[in-house]
Amino acid sequence: MKNKILNWTRRNITLLRILGVTLNVVTALLLIGWLLKMKVEAIREIDFEAILACIAPIALFLNQLHRRLLEENEYSPAAVLAYGYVYNFILPVITQLKEDGVPKPKICIYKTEDIGDLTEKKIDLMKAELANRSFILSEIKLNLKQARARDILIIIKGTNQTYFDFPNTLLSLFNYIDYKLETKSNRHADKQQRELATKLITEFYETLGKLVRENRLEQYIKYCDFNLRVFGK
Repeated sequence: MKNKILNWTRRNITLLRILGVTLNVVTALLLIGWLLKMKVEAIREIDFEAILACIAPIALFLNQLHRRLLEENEYSPAAVLAYGYVYNFILPVITQLKEDGVPKPKICIYKTEDIGDLTEKKIDLMKAELANRSFILSEIKLNLKQARARDILIIIKGTNQTYFDFPNTLLSLFNYIDYKLETKSNRHADKQQRELATKLITEFYETLGKLVRENRLEQYIKYCDFNLRVFGK
């Protein structure tokens, strides 16, 4: 139920703000009325306490929801990484490829469930698996106008050519997770680390998908998991 409420508020953040401000104003007016009721004959019969008892908890609940969403958006390192990944890598790469004469570049982004899959050893394993499946792998360096030069992997099979990227920017979350939990003496450290890592990975890809849609990049982006299953067109 808690997650359903949070998901609804994420989709209706503007409505939440309006309701919150409205109820806060109404609550303030009722408090003023309650303070004045002994002096103003016309409002003595109004039961301000009963009305406040009904409205104040609702206003408090909406304020807490709003604060929770602000905390998620402001302090999520995964969302920050997704913004950097899109605006400092994905968007400049697509722009540069199109300027270089590739009309519809396809970038396949590796979609992992474990940050450890993005270590150098695991990436080498994935590349070996791709080669064993008759994919031809090569790397090119793109001199980007909007960002620093980047190496990007090209995967070719037959006449199909796809640019492939491992978002190893997620590796920086290791230090954040250790700092956040400080679980050296906690016997449940491994479980907590996995749960937090899963939450952050989910936030990263959700934010990434949102930014891809907002920038109308869907036609250029698809995703691939460890088993090389491709999602998207």
